[in-house]
Amino acid sequence: MSEDRKRILEMVAQGKITVDEAERLIEALGRVSGTEGAQHESTGAASPKRELKYLRVLVDSSDGDIVNVRVPVALLRAGLKLSALVPQQAYQKMSRKMAENGVDFDINMMLKSGDIEQIIESLEELNVDVNSADGDKVRVFFE
Repeated sequence: MSEDRKRILEMVAQGKITVDEAERLIEALGRVSGTEGAQHESTGAASPKRELKYLRVLVDSSDGDIVNVRVPVALLRAGLKLSALVPQQAYQKMSRKMAENGVDFDINMMLKSGDIEQIIESLEELNVDVNSADGDKVRVFFE
């Protein structure tokens, strides 16, 4: 067992991370090191492709407020398809405003590529964890 895996399991035992978080970390380790692919090749099985079903947003505030939002990926696909109806001028204005704020991102070019599935697949790696000094916790990820 690798040292990284041992550390992840120790964090679970200490209650620092959940089992789900540990599973995602171990999967990420496998993708980075290529061990998952090697294991599947040795057994002759193809590496399983994870199908994204939901965008999850979890908020646990120090005040006791709990938010659990689960957005179906199918809704995101529909939204991307509907974005074709947005006028060109709106895309240009949005790109200009993002550039003014230091974000070099041209959504028009991304959506023109027409590969909505590639955009969705690239979001698989999205994982945002925020722990504020006040004790608020926010998690955004795909499952």
